[in-house]
Parts: sequence; structure tokens; C-alpha cells
Amino acid sequence: MPTNLYSTLALGLLVTISATLSGCGGGGGGQKPANTGINIPPVTSNRDNSKPPWDNFADQIQDPSNLTELAAQFETDEYDAMGALTMINASSAYARGATGAGVTVGVIDSGVFEEHIEFAQGSGDKVEYAGSYYSIGNPRSDDAISHGTLVAGIIAANKDGADVSSDFNMHGVAFDASILGYEIPLGSGSGPYDPLEVDQINFSDDNYFANRFNTMADQVDIINLSFGFSGVVTSYTATQVQSAFGLTIDALAQQNKSLGERSIFVFSAGNAWNDTDEQGNTVDANSPELMPGLPYLFPELKDHMLAVAAVDDNGEIAFYSNRCGVAADYCLVAPGGGDGNGNGNVENLERIWGPTKPDPEAEVGGYYYGGAIGTSFAAPVVSGSLALLKQMFPTVGNHELTARLLTTADKTGIYSDSSIYGQGLLDLDAATRPVGALAVVSGNNLDSGLSDISASTISVSGGGLGNSLVSALQGHNMALFDQQGFPFLRDASQLVQQSQPISTASRLQHREQQLNSGVRLQLGKSNSLIDRQGARLQPDYLALQFNASPHTLKNDQNSIDRFMGLNANPGWFFGVYANAFVTPDQTSDDSSFAAPWLSFARNGWSSGGAVDMGLGKLRISMFEGSQFTGSAADDFLNGRNELSSHGSLLEYALWSPAFSLNLQRGFITEDDSLLGATVGQNLGQLKNSGTDFFGLNGHVQLNDNWQGIFAVYLGTTKTGLEESTGLFNLDKSISSNSWSLGLNSSPDWQTDDRLSISLHQPLRVQSGQGSLQLATGRSVDRQVNYETINFDLQPQGREQQLELLYQFKLGNINAATRVEYTYQPYHNPDNANYGLIEFSLFRAFTH
Repeated sequence: MPTNLYSTLALGLLVTISATLSGCGGGGGGQKPANTGINIPPVTSNRDNSKPPWDNFADQIQDPSNLTELAAQFETDEYDAMGALTMINASSAYARGATGAGVTVGVIDSGVFEEHIEFAQGSGDKVEYAGSYYSIGNPRSDDAISHGTLVAGIIAANKDGADVSSDFNMHGVAFDASILGYEIPLGSGSGPYDPLEVDQINFSDDNYFANRFNTMADQVDIINLSFGFSGVVTSYTATQVQSAFGLTIDALAQQNKSLGERSIFVFSAGNAWNDTDEQGNTVDANSPELMPGLPYLFPELKDHMLAVAAVDDNGEIAFYSNRCGVAADYCLVAPGGGDGNGNGNVENLERIWGPTKPDPEAEVGGYYYGGAIGTSFAAPVVSGSLALLKQMFPTVGNHELTARLLTTADKTGIYSDSSIYGQGLLDLDAATRPVGALAVVSGNNLDSGLSDISASTISVSGGGLGNSLVSALQGHNMALFDQQGFPFLRDASQLVQQSQPISTASRLQHREQQLNSGVRLQLGKSNSLIDRQGARLQPDYLALQFNASPHTLKNDQNSIDRFMGLNANPGWFFGVYANAFVTPDQTSDDSSFAAPWLSFARNGWSSGGAVDMGLGKLRISMFEGSQFTGSAADDFLNGRNELSSHGSLLEYALWSPAFSLNLQRGFITEDDSLLGATVGQNLGQLKNSGTDFFGLNGHVQLNDNWQGIFAVYLGTTKTGLEESTGLFNLDKSISSNSWSLGLNSSPDWQTDDRLSISLHQPLRVQSGQGSLQLATGRSVDRQVNYETINFDLQPQGREQQLELLYQFKLGNINAATRVEYTYQPYHNPDNANYGLIEFSLFRAFTH
């Protein structure tokens, strides 16, 4: 092997029980040899460091409100002791569940003192070996492995709360990760700076590195290399290096693997700043050393190699560290210790701390820690961070993990200078949160594009579908993807947005007058367009019936009644409403005795007529309108959320003073919805969903003072779903129903008093099934994984509304008291039952 391979340790010191760490005074770097003919281009980066990769932080998905408290629980003395975790915001990653569990990090270094308590795991330890190059002539010793022990500890030292033998304790970045070591002897790198002469590298040297890189890449995804040769990368040409290290470069390139499966090699950038060579010339360390600089010469290595420069405890480039320079595109900085206060001394608090081997004279069973500075210790901070990301995103390609660390690194202030800091300062808070707004995917591959989450939502208005969709999705997670294609799991029930239709009875003042001209006039008036909560109210309505005489049948074959309405339910001109056995103000749902599907066209026009035919009356109507839901603020920003519908209604009415029966048949077409529900464009399109319904209603005169009212409706809906992606499927037809019962006092019950009691089941799906494909994750090659969720559209509950309305007069003032109790609101058995009492006063119509 090459004899001038050195660790990138700048300075070492042990505390508690001291020992000497082998390290170099300079440790890498190099001055460009004279007359090499190498043309070094200006330091530039292809990445845009002028702004973060998201539009602004407001676009980020909000973390739980207690994230700060969760993070603070990790910020213990043990957390602070290592000297790097605070600067990289590691506690935020821990608060999001990242610990490195299940991830093994490769460490090619001098070896690890695995007996240290920081590597204890169960009855053994968390360190295994892929190989060792120590021999009888160059034996493994505790002194020899000090460097590797400290490096491994920075990556994965245990978070154990307290040390058994000292007042000092620390933990690694990925404290639950494991270590796979490959032991190689390392030199100190001390003495004058001596650049590598690549023409002296032979096949054996090249194969030495290639063999170890291949061995490790076959077993782990992340490999830390805190060593290198002296010699700045800009001192060499690609031809020179290819000739000397062809096998090594092939091993690093990993062409036998797909891009996402290639292992990540993390190199320390070197400690050559301010070093001098044998002639006393200052080293030009404006770029990394040869090994970390290889992707500059061989761009195919950029996707899975990182060069790591060091910053001191003040966050500025360390006095010893090589700069990122020509490696700016794949280089970043991490804490490596240094003289942060600028007093010329590296104090204990300015070092990076970790476990080390025991002093030869130490007590048996003691455990020891060392403090040092160098890019040797900045690199494992990055390797440990990659282990956290690997645990959080195990199915994301390794090249995407490296890109994430680079794009989410802090690029503000001094870190915007890519010639020094490359892509910036490692930031685990940004790396473990979504980059940009989370989105949904509709194709089988992430490269097919992402859409706003609204493109995959199902908006349900009212209780027709109840909680059936929400219940089906509860307990399931869906994968949303950020702008880099990283999956974040969220509760799948968030895909269903359930809004409730506007409740009209308590917000509209209903008025009715029978004019001498035979015109029956009904008006609904709202005092405001918006309620106190900002919800839009039902607009005013007008309903006119010409030549109308309730409670009569003229038996005039030439008599034609006409009616029209604006923002009035089309059902008010039919059945018990047309005969005035029920009025809109009688129930909180002002249309509870009408066919429920007609509410989808409530806000619009309706027109029709009636003609006496045989023993009864034939009524027919056409209508067009919409149902709208949502808040007034939504309307102002996005326009009115109207769902248009149109249809027709036919009724044959039989009437007598003792009994009436109205047989109805109708059809309504919803242009872009299904029973008031809409779906996002990724799920398909609802086009012309049609409901064919049948119903009957009427009255029974029980005695002189009381009459019973009844209504029942059954409907079959053709879904009209045009599938575009196959993500959402429904039965071709869905059945639904509603019913109502009422008991009314006759006008002669009490002078000017009226009592009404009603029991109502709103629109409810009776049968129908569907399925939804949920994205649950992704593969390394960016293929999306789906899970099929089958659901029954029939709600688990059944809403029932019991109401009592007592109307009376106080002089010229009409008064009313309403008592209402609702069982299983919106057909959801998990919703709390509730009751209300309402008292109102209003002046009667005069003419």
C-alpha cells in the first residue's frame, strides 16, 4: 500500500484519562507544482445558491406544534458534549424520529476500540469488520486505532444517558446506527507538506484501494473515509489520475449498480490550509485533496461522493481546512472543531469529542474520550447525518440522499460563498422536513410529475356519504412527496374533505301569503350574506304559485296552475308543500319532506305547472341550479364553489280532506359531482352523474285537531365517473334514500297557535362500493408503490332529526320556539348527538 496515506486529523487531545492521539500537524493539501501546464478554471458551482430550493418557508408542511418541545428533550448534556450536534440542528431530526436505527455505516480507517461502552449493544457491540490490513509486521494496537475509534464514535456512539466511569458523556450523530469497519494502517501526516506523485503509484497500490472500496460498497450504503493523500486535486490532470488509479476510480464509479443503489463515499476535504512544503511555500489549499477531489476530474462520481470541509465552533471555515473550491457542487461543510474565538488556542469547548482507546496505565473497565479537530471529524458528522436520512427514507436512492444534504444545507450569509463553503453548512432540520410543498403523484413513476394535494382529494358535501370514506381510510397512511420526491407519510383520511350544506332554517326568515288574486307568495329573507363564523348563507328566495288554492282539487280539466321559483327548492311546488300541509319554516332543514336530490339545484330557477287530470292533479317542472358549500372567504378568493345540476320532476297528486297521496318521479343530472361530492383531477372526472328517483308523500287527517305527514324517497344514481388513472373506482350505480314523518296541529287546535313534530332521516347512501389506490411509498428507482383500499359507501350510522316547533302570536308579532335533537349527525356514529333550542320573533305580513 502507499506509504504516505495519512489521517486528516489536525490536532488531538484526550481528557479525563489522557492518551496521545496519532494525528498530523497539517494533514493534506498541496501547492500546485510549477510548469505543469494544468489550466484551473475559476471556482464556480452549477447549483443556484441564491435561494433555498423551496419558494418560502410558509410552503412547508407544518410540524406538530410541540416539535420545539420534542427537540428540546434531546438537547441534553450528552447531546452538547460532542460539539457538533447543535450547529447542524440534529435535535430536529431526532424529534422527527431519526436515530439511525437499522443503518450500518462503513468506516475505512485505523480501526475501532469496539470494547468501549459507546459501542455496547446487547451482550456485544455494534462494530463488525469487513477486513483488516494489519499484520505481524504492522500490528494492530490501541494507539493505532485511536483515530478510527473517534471517527466511529462521532457517527454512532450510543445515546445512553450517563457514563459509568467519568463525568463526561457524548453520543454520535446516528446513535442507533451500527459500524462496519475495514482496518488500514494510517500515517500521521506530520512534517512538511509532500504532494503525492501519481506516477509512483503501481498496480498493487491501485488494487489496494479498489479492493477495499468494492468490499465495503457491496455491504453498506454509506462509507466514511477520513484519510487521504497530500496533493490538491487541481495539481493533477484526469489523464494522470486515470493512469494511476484506474481500478480505484472504477470501484468508486460502481457502474455495475443502478444510480440509486450506488454506495455513498464521504471524504474529508483535507487540512492543508496554511501548510508549507519543504521549500517553505504555502500550500494552495483552495480546493480539496486528490481523493475528495476526484469527482472534479471524473464527473460521473459526483452523484454519490461528498467532500467535507470543516468549520469551527463559531461556524466559520476552520483555520486548517481546505476550501471547497472546484468541488463546490458536491462539497459542504460540517463542524470539525477549531479556534472559534480566535485567541490562538484550541480550547476544549472548541474541539469535537468522541470515544477513544484507554490509556495503557488506565484502570480496567474505564472508558475514555478524546477531543480533536480536523476534517477527519467533519466527515463522520456528514456520514452520521446520511444514516439518519437513510433510516427515514430507506427506499430513496442513495444519490438522492447526497443531493438532499447539499440542497438543504444552509446557504445564507457567509455560506453563500461556494468557493469556500460549497453548498453550505449541513442542516438536519431542513434535510428532515419536506422541501417545498408536499404533493401527490398519480402515475407509476415520480418522474411523471407531482400535483397539488387537492388533485387527489374527495370533497363530500352533506351527510349523504356520511363518514364512509373517512372510516375506510382511517388507520391507513398515504405517501405525499416533496419537491425532491422524498415520501412523507400522512393520515390517508386527510384526502376526504367533508363540508356541510348550508343550514337555512335559523338563517332565513320564511314568509308566506295567499293573495286575493289567487297567487300564493313565498319569500325567504336573510339578514346577512355571511354569518359570524364567515360561512356563506343561503341567498334570498322567491316562490310564486299562480291560480293556486291549497287543500283543493278543482276538477276543471281546462284549469292550469303555474309556478316558478328563484333560489327555491323545486320540491316546494309539489306534494305536501304544494298543498301547504308543510311549509319551509316548519323544519330546520327547510326541505326535509322534499326529494333530497333536489337540493343540488336549490340555487337557481325552476318553473312548471299543474293540470287537473281525472281524480287527481298532474304536476310537472323543469329546474336548473346549484348547491354551493364553503366559506365566504373561499368564495372571495376562488370564486363561488357551485356544483351545477338540472333535471325535471313529475307528480300525480290525489287529494281529499281525509287523505292525500302524491306519487313522484324525477331525474336530476349533476354536471361535475356525485350526490354533492367531487373528486380531484387525479382520481378521474365526474361527468353527468344522474339520479333517477321515486317518491311518495301525503297526509292523513287523524282527527279534527291533528294530521300526520309522511314522505319517503328512493333513488338510483349512475355515477358517471370517467377514470383517467384507475386510482379511484366506483360502482356504476349507487342507491340512496330519505324519509320523514310529521305530526301537525290543525289551525283550530288553539287560536293562532300551531304545533309541529317531525322525525327526519336526511339523504343516505343505501348501497354502493368503491376502491381507492393510495400511494404508500416509492422504490429506489422512483417507482411509486400503491395499496388498494376497498370501501363501502353506505355510512356506518344513520342520522335522525327530531324536531318540535311551536308557533304563536304576541299581539302583532309572530313568535316561534324550536326544539331540535339530532342523533348520529351526518350518519356518523362517532359524532356526538346534540340538541338545540331556538326562539324567534318576527312581524307578520300585511296587505
